Amino acid sequence: MLNPKSAGFKNLHLAADKINDQEAARLIKENPRIMRRPLFTDGKTLVIGFDPEGYAKIIGS
Repeated sequence: MLNPKSAGFKNLHLAADKINDQEAARLIKENPRIMRRPLFTDGKTLVIGFDPEGYAKIIGS
């Protein structure tokens, strides 16, 4: 759920592949802009980031 391409993430000088889930949660809490967006859900399925095909599956188009 981290966005390593974001300016905020780059400013932290971190290696995305070295971050575990607990560390990612802490980083997102402290720096919410490093989370990949948008988050799109229907309550059962979660689509993270820009994914038109994922959106279509959720809304039934």
